[in-house]
Amino acid sequence: MSSAWQETQLDTSHFERMGVSALSPRVTLRDLVTIAFHDRKRIAAAVLAGLLLTLLVVAGMPKKFTAEASLLLRLGREYVYTPETGDPSTAQPLPYDREQTLVAEAKILTSRDVLEGVVSKLGVATIYPDITANRTATPQQQAQAAMALEKALGAELLKGSNLLQVNFSHKDPETAAKVLDQVIDSYLNKRRQVFSSASNGQAEAELGARRIQLNTAEARLAAFKQERGILSFNEEQTLLLAQRSEIERRQTDINLALAQADGRKNALSNQLVRIPAEVKLSTDTSRGEAAESARKLLLELKLKEREASSKFFDTEAQVQDVRADIERVNEHLRMLEAQPPQAVRTGRSPVRDGAESDLVKSAADHSQSQSGLSALATQRSAIDKRLAELARSESELRTLERERKLAEVQYEAAAKRLRDERVLTDLDSQRKSNVSVVQRPAVPTQAESKRSLVLMLGVILSLGLGVFVAFLSAMWRDTFLTPADVQRDLGLPLLGAIPAVAR
Repeated sequence: MSSAWQETQLDTSHFERMGVSALSPRVTLRDLVTIAFHDRKRIAAAVLAGLLLTLLVVAGMPKKFTAEASLLLRLGREYVYTPETGDPSTAQPLPYDREQTLVAEAKILTSRDVLEGVVSKLGVATIYPDITANRTATPQQQAQAAMALEKALGAELLKGSNLLQVNFSHKDPETAAKVLDQVIDSYLNKRRQVFSSASNGQAEAELGARRIQLNTAEARLAAFKQERGILSFNEEQTLLLAQRSEIERRQTDINLALAQADGRKNALSNQLVRIPAEVKLSTDTSRGEAAESARKLLLELKLKEREASSKFFDTEAQVQDVRADIERVNEHLRMLEAQPPQAVRTGRSPVRDGAESDLVKSAADHSQSQSGLSALATQRSAIDKRLAELARSESELRTLERERKLAEVQYEAAAKRLRDERVLTDLDSQRKSNVSVVQRPAVPTQAESKRSLVLMLGVILSLGLGVFVAFLSAMWRDTFLTPADVQRDLGLPLLGAIPAVAR
Protein backbone atom coordinates (compact mmCIF):
# COMPACT_ATOMS: atom_id res chain seq x y z
CA MET A 1 0.00 0.00 0.00
CA SER A 2 2.88 2.32 0.87
CA SER A 3 4.80 1.39 -2.30
CA ALA A 4 1.79 2.26 -4.45
CA TRP A 5 1.41 5.62 -2.71
CA GLN A 6 5.11 6.32 -3.31
CA GLU A 7 4.78 5.41 -6.97
CA THR A 8 1.81 7.76 -7.19
CA GLN A 9 3.79 10.52 -5.59
CA LEU A 10 6.72 9.86 -7.94
CA ASP A 11 4.46 9.87 -10.92
CA THR A 12 2.90 13.09 -9.75
CA SER A 13 6.19 14.79 -9.31
CA HIS A 14 7.19 13.46 -12.69
CA PHE A 15 4.22 15.10 -14.31
CA GLU A 16 4.88 18.31 -12.35
CA ARG A 17 8.43 18.38 -13.75
CA MET A 18 6.91 18.06 -17.21
CA GLY A 19 4.72 21.15 -16.58
CA VAL A 20 1.42 19.33 -16.03
CA SER A 21 -0.31 20.35 -12.77
CA ALA A 22 -2.42 18.08 -10.52
CA LEU A 23 -6.02 19.26 -10.20
CA SER A 24 -8.39 19.08 -7.21
CA PRO A 25 -12.02 17.83 -7.51
CA ARG A 26 -13.45 21.28 -6.54
CA VAL A 27 -15.88 22.82 -9.08
CA THR A 28 -14.79 26.31 -10.06
CA LEU A 29 -16.50 29.19 -11.80
CA ARG A 30 -14.60 28.28 -14.91
CA ASP A 31 -16.20 24.83 -14.86
CA LEU A 32 -19.67 26.38 -14.60
CA VAL A 33 -18.94 28.77 -17.46
CA THR A 34 -17.62 25.84 -19.48
CA ILE A 35 -20.82 23.88 -18.88
CA ALA A 36 -22.99 26.91 -19.75
CA PHE A 37 -20.99 27.55 -22.92
CA HIS A 38 -21.24 23.92 -23.95
CA ASP A 39 -25.11 23.96 -23.52
CA ARG A 40 -25.61 27.52 -24.70
CA LYS A 41 -28.00 26.56 -27.43
CA ARG A 42 -30.33 24.62 -25.16
CA ILE A 43 -30.27 27.34 -22.47
CA ALA A 44 -30.91 30.10 -24.99
CA ALA A 45 -33.79 28.15 -26.50
CA ALA A 46 -35.41 27.66 -23.08
CA VAL A 47 -35.02 31.35 -22.14
CA LEU A 48 -36.37 32.49 -25.50
CA ALA A 49 -39.33 30.12 -25.21
CA GLY A 50 -40.18 31.51 -21.73
CA LEU A 51 -39.89 35.10 -22.96
CA LEU A 52 -42.05 34.34 -25.97
CA LEU A 53 -44.70 32.77 -23.80
CA THR A 54 -44.57 35.78 -21.45
CA LEU A 55 -45.03 38.16 -24.37
CA LEU A 56 -48.00 36.16 -25.60
CA VAL A 57 -49.60 36.28 -22.12
CA VAL A 58 -48.95 40.01 -21.82
CA ALA A 59 -50.39 40.64 -25.25
CA GLY A 60 -53.52 38.69 -24.41
CA MET A 61 -54.17 40.44 -21.09
CA PRO A 62 -57.18 42.77 -21.36
CA LYS A 63 -57.26 46.22 -19.80
CA LYS A 64 -59.57 46.63 -16.81
CA PHE A 65 -61.18 49.72 -15.31
CA THR A 66 -61.65 49.78 -11.55
CA ALA A 67 -64.48 51.79 -9.98
CA GLU A 68 -64.08 52.70 -6.30
CA ALA A 69 -66.44 53.79 -3.52
CA SER A 70 -66.15 54.52 0.21
CA LEU A 71 -68.61 53.57 2.96
CA LEU A 72 -68.60 54.85 6.54
CA LEU A 73 -69.73 52.15 9.01
CA ARG A 74 -71.21 53.43 12.26
CA LEU A 75 -71.93 50.94 15.00
CA GLY A 76 -75.62 51.32 15.79
CA ARG A 77 -78.13 49.54 17.96
CA GLU A 78 -78.02 46.45 15.74
CA TYR A 79 -74.58 45.69 17.19
CA VAL A 80 -75.71 46.11 20.80
CA TYR A 81 -77.10 43.09 22.63
CA THR A 82 -79.96 43.80 25.04
CA PRO A 83 -80.88 40.91 27.37
CA GLU A 84 -84.39 39.64 26.68
CA THR A 85 -84.88 38.35 30.21
CA GLY A 86 -84.68 40.12 33.54
CA ASP A 87 -85.76 43.63 34.38
CA PRO A 88 -85.62 45.80 31.21
CA SER A 89 -85.05 48.93 33.28
CA THR A 90 -81.86 47.51 34.82
CA ALA A 91 -80.64 45.46 31.84
CA GLN A 92 -77.18 46.59 30.70
CA PRO A 93 -76.71 46.60 26.89
CA LEU A 94 -73.55 44.83 25.73
CA PRO A 95 -71.85 46.11 22.53
CA TYR A 96 -70.23 43.59 20.21
CA ASP A 97 -66.53 43.70 19.39
CA ARG A 98 -65.74 46.51 16.95
CA GLU A 99 -63.40 44.51 14.72
CA GLN A 100 -65.87 41.65 14.43
CA THR A 101 -68.72 43.99 13.51
CA LEU A 102 -66.69 45.68 10.77
CA VAL A 103 -65.64 42.31 9.34
CA ALA A 104 -69.28 41.23 9.43
CA GLU A 105 -70.28 44.30 7.41
CA ALA A 106 -67.62 43.47 4.81
CA LYS A 107 -68.89 39.89 4.63
CA ILE A 108 -72.45 41.08 4.10
CA LEU A 109 -71.34 43.32 1.24
CA THR A 110 -69.55 40.47 -0.56
CA SER A 111 -72.16 37.82 0.26
CA ARG A 112 -73.61 35.66 -2.50
CA ASP A 113 -77.15 37.00 -1.94
CA VAL A 114 -75.99 40.56 -2.59
CA LEU A 115 -74.12 39.55 -5.75
CA GLU A 116 -77.00 37.46 -7.08
CA GLY A 117 -79.30 40.41 -6.47
CA VAL A 118 -77.00 42.63 -8.54
CA VAL A 119 -76.90 40.07 -11.36
CA SER A 120 -80.70 39.75 -11.31
CA LYS A 121 -81.12 43.52 -11.30
CA LEU A 122 -78.70 44.40 -14.12
CA GLY A 123 -78.75 41.14 -16.06
CA VAL A 124 -75.95 38.80 -17.06
CA ALA A 125 -75.79 40.26 -20.60
CA THR A 126 -75.11 43.75 -19.21
CA ILE A 127 -72.33 42.73 -16.82
CA TYR A 128 -70.70 39.83 -18.64
CA PRO A 129 -71.81 39.64 -22.28
CA ASP A 130 -69.12 36.98 -22.83
CA ILE A 131 -71.16 34.56 -20.71
CA THR A 132 -74.41 35.19 -22.57
CA ALA A 133 -75.75 37.87 -24.89
CA ASN A 134 -79.38 37.01 -24.22
CA ARG A 135 -81.44 39.07 -21.84
CA THR A 136 -82.78 35.90 -20.24
CA ALA A 137 -79.99 33.89 -18.63
CA THR A 138 -80.16 30.38 -17.27
CA PRO A 139 -79.57 29.71 -13.56
CA GLN A 140 -76.17 28.26 -14.40
CA GLN A 141 -75.21 31.42 -16.28
CA GLN A 142 -76.42 33.60 -13.43
CA ALA A 143 -74.36 31.57 -10.95
CA GLN A 144 -71.33 31.86 -13.24
CA ALA A 145 -71.82 35.62 -13.47
CA ALA A 146 -72.15 35.88 -9.68
CA MET A 147 -68.89 33.98 -9.21
CA ALA A 148 -67.11 36.24 -11.69
CA LEU A 149 -68.56 39.28 -9.95
CA GLU A 150 -67.32 37.96 -6.59
CA LYS A 151 -63.77 37.57 -7.97
CA ALA A 152 -63.77 41.09 -9.41
CA LEU A 153 -65.26 42.73 -6.31
CA GLY A 154 -63.02 43.84 -3.46
CA ALA A 155 -63.77 45.22 0.01
CA GLU A 156 -61.06 46.43 2.36
CA LEU A 157 -61.32 48.00 5.80
CA LEU A 158 -58.89 50.84 6.41
CA LYS A 159 -56.85 49.99 9.48
CA GLY A 160 -57.86 51.88 12.61
CA SER A 161 -60.97 53.43 11.04
CA ASN A 162 -64.60 52.66 10.20
CA LEU A 163 -64.09 53.34 6.49
CA LEU A 164 -64.74 50.51 4.03
CA GLN A 165 -63.17 50.81 0.58
CA VAL A 166 -65.05 48.94 -2.15
CA ASN A 167 -63.84 48.42 -5.72
CA PHE A 168 -64.95 46.54 -8.80
CA SER A 169 -62.93 45.86 -11.95
CA HIS A 170 -64.41 45.51 -15.42
CA LYS A 171 -63.24 46.05 -18.96
CA ASP A 172 -65.99 48.65 -19.50
CA PRO A 173 -65.63 51.72 -17.21
CA GLU A 174 -69.34 52.61 -17.26
CA THR A 175 -70.31 49.04 -16.43
CA ALA A 176 -67.79 49.00 -13.57
CA ALA A 177 -69.35 52.14 -12.03
CA LYS A 178 -72.91 50.93 -12.61
CA VAL A 179 -72.29 47.48 -11.10
CA LEU A 180 -70.52 48.90 -8.05
CA ASP A 181 -73.33 51.38 -7.46
CA GLN A 182 -75.87 48.57 -7.64
CA VAL A 183 -73.73 46.46 -5.27
CA ILE A 184 -73.91 49.24 -2.67
CA ASP A 185 -77.70 49.53 -2.99
CA SER A 186 -78.13 45.77 -2.79
CA TYR A 187 -75.86 45.69 0.26
CA LEU A 188 -77.92 48.34 2.06
CA ASN A 189 -81.14 46.43 1.32
CA LYS A 190 -79.61 43.15 2.42
CA ARG A 191 -78.32 44.80 5.58
CA ARG A 192 -81.80 46.00 6.50
CA GLN A 193 -83.10 42.47 6.00
CA VAL A 194 -80.33 40.95 8.09
CA PHE A 195 -80.64 43.30 11.03
CA SER A 196 -84.41 43.57 11.02
CA SER A 197 -85.79 41.29 13.74
CA ALA A 198 -89.32 39.99 13.97
CA SER A 199 -91.95 41.95 12.15
CA ASN A 200 -94.47 44.14 13.89
CA GLY A 201 -97.04 41.38 13.58
CA GLN A 202 -94.77 38.89 15.34
CA ALA A 203 -93.90 41.42 18.02
CA GLU A 204 -97.59 42.19 18.57
CA ALA A 205 -98.40 38.47 18.74
CA GLU A 206 -95.63 37.96 21.29
CA LEU A 207 -96.93 40.93 23.29
CA GLY A 208 -100.44 39.45 23.25
CA ALA A 209 -99.13 36.09 24.47
CA ARG A 210 -97.18 37.79 27.24
CA ARG A 211 -100.27 39.76 28.24
CA ILE A 212 -102.31 36.54 28.51
CA GLN A 213 -99.52 34.97 30.56
CA LEU A 214 -99.44 38.01 32.87
CA ASN A 215 -103.24 38.02 33.28
CA THR A 216 -103.20 34.30 34.08
CA ALA A 217 -100.50 34.76 36.71
CA GLU A 218 -102.38 37.68 38.29
CA ALA A 219 -105.64 35.71 38.32
CA ARG A 220 -103.97 32.74 40.03
CA LEU A 221 -102.41 35.03 42.60
CA ALA A 222 -105.71 36.81 43.27
CA ALA A 223 -107.59 33.50 43.60
CA PHE A 224 -105.00 32.18 46.03
CA LYS A 225 -105.20 35.32 48.16
CA GLN A 226 -108.98 35.21 48.18
CA GLU A 227 -108.98 31.54 49.13
CA ARG A 228 -106.56 32.09 52.01
CA GLY A 229 -108.06 35.44 53.03
CA ILE A 230 -104.88 37.39 52.30
CA LEU A 231 -105.18 41.04 51.40
CA SER A 232 -101.62 42.15 51.91
CA PHE A 233 -99.34 39.42 53.18
CA ASN A 234 -96.52 41.58 54.53
CA GLU A 235 -98.81 44.16 56.13
CA GLU A 236 -101.06 41.53 57.68
CA GLN A 237 -98.11 39.56 59.01
CA THR A 238 -96.55 42.71 60.45
CA LEU A 239 -99.87 43.73 62.04
CA LEU A 240 -100.40 40.28 63.56
CA LEU A 241 -96.89 40.21 64.97
CA ALA A 242 -97.44 43.65 66.49
CA GLN A 243 -100.77 42.52 67.98
CA ARG A 244 -99.19 39.39 69.43
CA SER A 245 -96.39 41.47 70.93
CA GLU A 246 -98.97 43.81 72.49
CA ILE A 247 -100.95 40.84 73.86
CA GLU A 248 -97.78 39.37 75.35
CA ARG A 249 -97.04 42.70 77.01
CA ARG A 250 -100.58 42.90 78.41
CA GLN A 251 -100.38 39.30 79.61
CA THR A 252 -97.18 40.14 81.43
CA ASP A 253 -98.84 43.16 83.06
CA ILE A 254 -101.91 41.13 84.06
CA ASN A 255 -99.77 38.34 85.50
CA LEU A 256 -97.91 40.95 87.52
CA ALA A 257 -101.24 42.46 88.68
CA LEU A 258 -102.48 38.97 89.60
CA ALA A 259 -99.38 38.34 91.65
CA GLN A 260 -99.87 41.67 93.40
CA ALA A 261 -103.59 40.93 93.98
CA ASP A 262 -102.75 37.51 95.43
CA GLY A 263 -100.25 39.11 97.77
CA ARG A 264 -102.71 41.79 98.86
CA LYS A 265 -105.48 39.20 99.36
CA ASN A 266 -103.22 37.05 101.53
CA ALA A 267 -102.17 40.10 103.53
CA LEU A 268 -105.82 41.16 104.05
CA SER A 269 -106.78 37.62 105.06
CA ASN A 270 -104.02 37.53 107.66
CA GLN A 271 -105.06 40.99 108.87
CA LEU A 272 -108.70 39.96 109.28
CA VAL A 273 -107.64 37.20 111.62
CA ARG A 274 -106.10 39.75 114.00
CA ILE A 275 -108.95 42.33 113.82
CA PRO A 276 -111.84 41.68 116.28
CA ALA A 277 -115.33 41.62 114.90
CA GLU A 278 -116.83 43.81 117.79
CA VAL A 279 -115.19 47.01 119.12
CA LYS A 280 -116.26 49.85 121.54
CA LEU A 281 -117.86 52.45 119.42
CA SER A 282 -118.59 55.23 122.02
CA THR A 283 -118.84 56.05 125.83
CA ASP A 284 -120.72 58.58 127.99
CA THR A 285 -118.69 61.73 127.65
CA SER A 286 -120.60 64.03 130.09
CA ARG A 287 -118.07 63.49 132.93
CA GLY A 288 -115.28 63.90 130.50
CA GLU A 289 -116.66 67.22 129.44
CA ALA A 290 -116.97 68.38 133.08
CA ALA A 291 -113.40 67.34 133.72
CA GLU A 292 -112.33 69.23 130.65
CA SER A 293 -114.14 72.36 131.84
CA ALA A 294 -112.52 71.97 135.27
CA ARG A 295 -109.10 71.78 133.68
CA LYS A 296 -109.78 74.94 131.74
CA LEU A 297 -110.97 76.71 134.89
CA LEU A 298 -107.92 75.47 136.77
CA LEU A 299 -105.70 76.89 134.11
CA GLU A 300 -107.43 80.24 134.26
CA LEU A 301 -107.11 80.32 138.06
CA LYS A 302 -103.40 79.56 137.89
CA LEU A 303 -102.94 82.38 135.47
CA LYS A 304 -104.93 84.66 137.73
CA GLU A 305 -102.83 83.52 140.74
CA ARG A 306 -99.65 84.39 138.93
CA GLU A 307 -100.99 87.79 138.04
CA ALA A 308 -102.12 88.43 141.62
CA SER A 309 -98.78 87.26 143.04
CA SER A 310 -97.04 89.76 140.84
CA LYS A 311 -99.15 92.57 142.22
CA PHE A 312 -99.77 91.61 145.87
CA PHE A 313 -98.09 89.78 148.70
CA ASP A 314 -98.90 86.22 149.43
CA THR A 315 -100.65 87.23 152.62
CA GLU A 316 -102.98 89.50 150.86
CA ALA A 317 -106.64 88.46 150.53
CA GLN A 318 -106.61 88.61 146.75
CA VAL A 319 -103.91 86.01 146.51
CA GLN A 320 -105.35 83.78 149.25
CA ASP A 321 -108.80 83.75 147.59
CA VAL A 322 -107.39 82.69 144.25
CA ARG A 323 -105.42 79.86 145.81
CA ALA A 324 -108.50 78.67 147.67
CA ASP A 325 -110.40 78.54 144.36
CA ILE A 326 -107.58 76.57 142.79
CA GLU A 327 -107.72 74.02 145.61
CA ARG A 328 -111.45 73.55 145.23
CA VAL A 329 -111.15 73.06 141.44
CA ASN A 330 -108.39 70.46 141.91
CA GLU A 331 -110.53 68.57 144.38
CA HIS A 332 -113.45 68.56 141.97
CA LEU A 333 -111.22 67.37 139.11
CA ARG A 334 -109.92 64.47 141.24
CA MET A 335 -113.43 63.42 141.98
CA LEU A 336 -114.37 63.43 138.28
CA GLU A 337 -111.36 61.39 137.23
CA ALA A 338 -111.84 58.86 140.02
CA GLN A 339 -115.38 58.00 138.84
CA PRO A 340 -115.66 55.74 135.62
CA PRO A 341 -118.04 56.54 132.69
CA GLN A 342 -121.57 55.42 133.19
CA ALA A 343 -122.43 54.18 129.48
CA VAL A 344 -120.34 52.36 126.67
CA ARG A 345 -121.68 51.52 123.09
CA THR A 346 -120.11 48.60 121.02
CA GLY A 347 -120.53 47.39 117.33
CA ARG A 348 -118.73 45.98 114.16
CA SER A 349 -115.18 47.19 113.73
CA PRO A 350 -114.83 49.78 110.92
CA VAL A 351 -111.27 48.58 110.33
CA ARG A 352 -112.48 45.01 109.79
CA ASP A 353 -115.20 46.28 107.47
CA GLY A 354 -112.58 48.20 105.46
CA ALA A 355 -110.30 45.17 105.30
CA GLU A 356 -113.16 42.93 104.22
CA SER A 357 -114.13 45.50 101.58
CA ASP A 358 -110.56 45.60 100.30
CA LEU A 359 -110.48 41.81 100.27
CA VAL A 360 -113.69 41.63 98.24
CA LYS A 361 -112.34 44.26 95.86
CA SER A 362 -109.06 42.36 95.49
CA ALA A 363 -111.00 39.16 94.77
CA ALA A 364 -113.05 41.01 92.14
CA ASP A 365 -109.92 42.46 90.59
CA HIS A 366 -108.32 39.01 90.61
CA SER A 367 -111.35 37.49 88.91
CA GLN A 368 -111.46 40.28 86.37
CA SER A 369 -107.75 39.88 85.63
CA GLN A 370 -108.23 36.15 85.21
CA SER A 371 -111.03 36.78 82.73
CA GLY A 372 -108.88 39.31 80.84
CA LEU A 373 -105.98 36.89 80.81
CA SER A 374 -108.23 34.17 79.41
CA ALA A 375 -109.51 36.52 76.71
CA LEU A 376 -105.95 37.55 75.80
CA ALA A 377 -104.94 33.90 75.60
CA THR A 378 -107.84 33.27 73.22
CA GLN A 379 -106.82 36.24 71.08
CA ARG A 380 -103.20 35.13 71.04
CA SER A 381 -104.22 31.62 70.06
CA ALA A 382 -106.22 33.03 67.14
CA ILE A 383 -103.29 35.23 66.09
CA ASP A 384 -100.84 32.31 66.31
CA LYS A 385 -103.19 30.20 64.22
CA ARG A 386 -103.42 32.93 61.59
CA LEU A 387 -99.66 33.38 61.57
CA ALA A 388 -99.23 29.64 61.10
CA GLU A 389 -101.65 29.74 58.17
CA LEU A 390 -99.70 32.63 56.64
CA ALA A 391 -96.43 30.76 57.16
CA ARG A 392 -97.83 27.69 55.40
CA SER A 393 -99.11 29.87 52.56
CA GLU A 394 -95.95 31.97 52.24
CA SER A 395 -94.00 29.53 50.06
CA GLU A 396 -96.81 29.09 47.51
CA LEU A 397 -97.60 32.81 47.67
CA ARG A 398 -93.98 33.74 46.96
CA THR A 399 -93.94 31.28 44.04
CA LEU A 400 -97.07 32.85 42.56
CA GLU A 401 -95.67 36.34 43.10
CA ARG A 402 -92.42 35.36 41.36
CA GLU A 403 -94.39 33.93 38.45
CA ARG A 404 -96.39 37.14 38.22
CA LYS A 405 -93.18 39.22 38.44
CA LEU A 406 -91.53 37.14 35.72
CA ALA A 407 -94.61 37.42 33.52
CA GLU A 408 -94.63 41.18 34.11
CA VAL A 409 -90.93 41.48 33.19
CA GLN A 410 -91.45 39.41 30.03
CA TYR A 411 -94.47 41.53 29.14
CA GLU A 412 -92.44 44.72 29.55
CA ALA A 413 -89.61 43.24 27.46
CA ALA A 414 -92.09 42.28 24.71
CA ALA A 415 -93.59 45.77 24.83
CA LYS A 416 -90.10 47.27 24.53
CA ARG A 417 -89.30 45.03 21.55
CA LEU A 418 -92.53 46.11 19.89
CA ARG A 419 -91.60 49.76 20.41
CA ASP A 420 -88.13 49.08 19.00
CA GLU A 421 -89.63 47.30 16.00
CA ARG A 422 -91.87 50.27 15.29
CA VAL A 423 -88.91 52.64 15.55
CA LEU A 424 -86.88 50.43 13.19
CA THR A 425 -89.81 50.29 10.81
CA ASP A 426 -90.01 54.08 10.81
CA LEU A 427 -86.28 54.30 10.18
CA ASP A 428 -86.53 51.81 7.33
CA SER A 429 -89.41 53.75 5.83
CA GLN A 430 -87.25 56.86 5.93
CA ARG A 431 -84.32 54.85 4.54
CA LYS A 432 -82.06 55.83 7.41
CA SER A 433 -79.14 53.56 8.14
CA ASN A 434 -75.97 53.45 10.18
CA VAL A 435 -74.00 53.05 6.95
CA SER A 436 -73.24 56.25 5.06
CA VAL A 437 -71.99 56.35 1.48
CA VAL A 438 -69.03 58.69 1.68
CA GLN A 439 -68.19 58.44 -2.04
CA ARG A 440 -70.38 57.00 -4.76
CA PRO A 441 -68.61 55.10 -7.53
CA ALA A 442 -67.58 57.25 -10.46
CA VAL A 443 -66.75 56.13 -14.00
CA PRO A 444 -63.01 55.36 -14.02
CA THR A 445 -61.01 57.15 -16.71
CA GLN A 446 -57.74 55.25 -16.50
CA ALA A 447 -57.36 51.54 -17.09
CA GLU A 448 -55.34 49.37 -14.79
CA SER A 449 -53.10 46.67 -16.19
CA LYS A 450 -50.67 44.20 -14.67
CA ARG A 451 -48.61 43.76 -17.84
CA SER A 452 -45.41 45.15 -16.34
CA LEU A 453 -45.68 42.84 -13.35
CA VAL A 454 -46.44 39.83 -15.55
CA LEU A 455 -43.54 40.75 -17.86
CA MET A 456 -41.10 41.02 -14.96
CA LEU A 457 -42.27 37.68 -13.56
CA GLY A 458 -41.99 36.14 -17.03
CA VAL A 459 -38.38 37.28 -17.41
CA ILE A 460 -37.48 35.86 -14.00
CA LEU A 461 -39.20 32.58 -14.78
CA SER A 462 -37.51 32.39 -18.21
CA LEU A 463 -34.07 32.79 -16.64
CA GLY A 464 -34.97 30.17 -14.09
CA LEU A 465 -36.08 27.87 -16.91
CA GLY A 466 -32.67 28.33 -18.58
CA VAL A 467 -30.88 27.40 -15.35
CA PHE A 468 -33.14 24.38 -14.98
CA VAL A 469 -32.38 23.24 -18.55
CA ALA A 470 -28.64 23.60 -17.90
CA PHE A 471 -29.01 21.51 -14.75
CA LEU A 472 -30.90 18.77 -16.59
CA SER A 473 -28.31 18.76 -19.40
CA ALA A 474 -25.50 18.33 -16.89
CA MET A 475 -27.35 15.52 -15.12
CA TRP A 476 -28.10 13.56 -18.30
CA ARG A 477 -24.71 14.08 -20.02
CA ASP A 478 -22.63 10.86 -20.59
CA THR A 479 -19.30 12.63 -21.30
CA PHE A 480 -16.94 14.71 -19.18
CA LEU A 481 -16.41 18.39 -19.84
CA THR A 482 -13.88 19.16 -17.12
CA PRO A 483 -11.18 17.18 -15.27
CA ALA A 484 -13.11 17.70 -12.05
CA ASP A 485 -16.05 15.77 -13.53
CA VAL A 486 -13.75 12.80 -14.18
CA GLN A 487 -12.38 12.71 -10.64
CA ARG A 488 -15.81 13.29 -9.04
CA ASP A 489 -17.73 10.72 -11.11
CA LEU A 490 -15.08 7.96 -11.27
CA GLY A 491 -13.85 8.35 -7.70
CA LEU A 492 -10.16 8.05 -8.81
CA PRO A 493 -7.39 10.52 -8.08
CA LEU A 494 -6.60 12.72 -11.06
CA LEU A 495 -2.93 13.14 -11.68
CA GLY A 496 -3.19 15.83 -14.27
CA ALA A 497 -4.92 17.14 -17.34
CA ILE A 498 -3.41 17.90 -20.71
CA PRO A 499 -5.23 20.75 -22.42
CA ALA A 500 -6.20 20.24 -25.99
CA VAL A 501 -3.96 22.01 -28.47
CA ALA A 502 -5.65 23.58 -31.38
CA ARG A 503 -4.27 22.47 -34.77
